[in-house]
Amino acid sequence: MKANLEREIQLYMLVLNSFVVMLLFVMVNFVLSSPYIAVTLSSAAFLALQAISRWLKKRIVGVFKRANMQLEAMQQSDFNHQLKPHFLSGEVAEFESRLVALSEQLHRDKAKYNRQLFVVYQLIDKLPSPIWIFDENDQLSYANPAFELIYHIPWQSAKGRTSAQLELVNKQGEWSFIRNTLRNNWTLNSSEFFDEGQRHHLIIATDIRKALRHQELAAWQRLLRVIGHEIHNSLSPISSLAQSLKAKVTQPRDHNALTVIEQRSAHIQQFVSRYNQIAKPLDLRREKVVLYDLLMSIKKLCSEMYDDQHIDLDCSVRHCYCDPQLLEQALINLLKNAFEANLTQHPTGRLVQLSAVYQAAHIVISIADQGGGFVNIDNAMTPFYSTKSSGQGIGITLSRQIVEQHGGSFSVSNGLHGAEIKIALPN
Repeated sequence: MKANLEREIQLYMLVLNSFVVMLLFVMVNFVLSSPYIAVTLSSAAFLALQAISRWLKKRIVGVFKRANMQLEAMQQSDFNHQLKPHFLSGEVAEFESRLVALSEQLHRDKAKYNRQLFVVYQLIDKLPSPIWIFDENDQLSYANPAFELIYHIPWQSAKGRTSAQLELVNKQGEWSFIRNTLRNNWTLNSSEFFDEGQRHHLIIATDIRKALRHQELAAWQRLLRVIGHEIHNSLSPISSLAQSLKAKVTQPRDHNALTVIEQRSAHIQQFVSRYNQIAKPLDLRREKVVLYDLLMSIKKLCSEMYDDQHIDLDCSVRHCYCDPQLLEQALINLLKNAFEANLTQHPTGRLVQLSAVYQAAHIVISIADQGGGFVNIDNAMTPFYSTKSSGQGIGITLSRQIVEQHGGSFSVSNGLHGAEIKIALPN
């Protein structure tokens, strides 16, 4: 290894100058007496100058060639290639040293950026909202597991698809779904970032149904407080008056009429009290539960209550972090509705399917009956609404409240043979 390119060049230039001086001296002495010797010495001098020039060019070009290779590797973020300094001192050595230092600094910055990016991607994976990342070619390069909530397939199966193929459209920087059903349920926000020198689009979907549900629940809570207050103020004196009159009337018919008034007043007050539960926050006591054991316990209980019904249980989920008592209450309410729906279509009893699977970052519990489905699915989750003569329209409402206070979502639909309810809980 040479210590200093500049000194090396100076040394060779000194030798070259000495050689030229000697050559001139020899030529002066021999050019007149021996022209042949003069020509020979001139040729030798020319060849020597060419050799030295090639050497100088090789040395200098070599410095720039190695530097260019290093710069190209840095541009490609390839830090496995590292320049090996050829000189220990001088301007060229300083240049090589700074180039190596720059490469090492970029390597450290890249490693730090990769660690930060890794943390960001881990966070994206944990978020319950669907997130897409499209590269500069408008192809899906990454998504989180919540992708399945919309497309019902793992995002890896859709990798490389364009935004249009995923039913997304970008109009003047505003992203939205092409399909109306998706556009009505989800709102999209986007941002841009650069990775590996390429521009990427990051899109986050927000379920606007939850926001609407909170507004709807708040409206029902205000309505229930007003209705409950007015009904209680009206029924209390009616019930009291009926009790007083019963002690005074002598006719059995009048006594029975007052008894009916008293009973119906008490029933309406109990009815309003039950609906007031919607306005009260639940006291969740979460714990780690073996979901299969919980579902099996519910199955045994329901089988005893409805011996003409059969539950087909399929559970591939190991554990669920929930309030077991409240979740059990919600599932029993929903199974009771499923059994009653089956009996309306098939008095001899039919099958109810109860399943639990992992989907995206959620645990999805499904209940499907064979009762023909919801008659009016738009009002299926409306409080007070029921198509059953003895129904109060509170079972689904309270079940949804339990699920949503667990941070989950609740959906209803009509399947091939009957109604299907899906509960999605955070995993």
